[in-house]
Amino acid sequence: MKAVLQSFQSQRLRRDHADLAAEPQYHEIAEFFFDEMYGPRDFKARDEQAHRLHQFVHLAPGLNIGDVQNVLELLDLTNMLDDLVVQRLNQLGAPLDFDEPLYERAYREADNYSDRVHQIELARHALYNVYRMAKRPLIGAVLNRTHGLAQTVGMADIHRFLRLGFNSIQSVRDIHRFVETVCVREQDRLDRIYDV
Repeated sequence: MKAVLQSFQSQRLRRDHADLAAEPQYHEIAEFFFDEMYGPRDFKARDEQAHRLHQFVHLAPGLNIGDVQNVLELLDLTNMLDDLVVQRLNQLGAPLDFDEPLYERAYREADNYSDRVHQIELARHALYNVYRMAKRPLIGAVLNRTHGLAQTVGMADIHRFLRLGFNSIQSVRDIHRFVETVCVREQDRLDRIYDV
């Protein structure tokens, strides 16, 4: 059921932010957001490696754990919130092809509005931090040079995630409009579902 939920949420994000994704400067970062942050796949290896990232950054000059701390926290929180929605969908006897009203009912009945607000704030901070990090000239070179090292030390999945995030943000000129548009829309949606 979790993979079904992730697929549903990824498609919902694609629908709700299709106008941003259609802009050339935002296309790659939107795809990263839809597929790598919220996509329908098993992220267990990546997320387990994320908890060991501090071991890797010491081997990669130019990377700093503080640069991606919001991303790591966002991944953890998103996992927890997805698990709670899956639990509620199961309690409601939801079929695998559940519709949006049933999804929103499970989402609301999971009753974690403040965690959802925090999730949006983490996404905001994470995107701004990654954008700032990606503008440092050495970061791209460090990520490219450490690909083999990441595989050797069992960090290939999280390294791939960071490298794709770095590459996806290179064409962005106005990060503020992307981040704030996504966050305002997601907050409005959250408030509608919770009737705030």
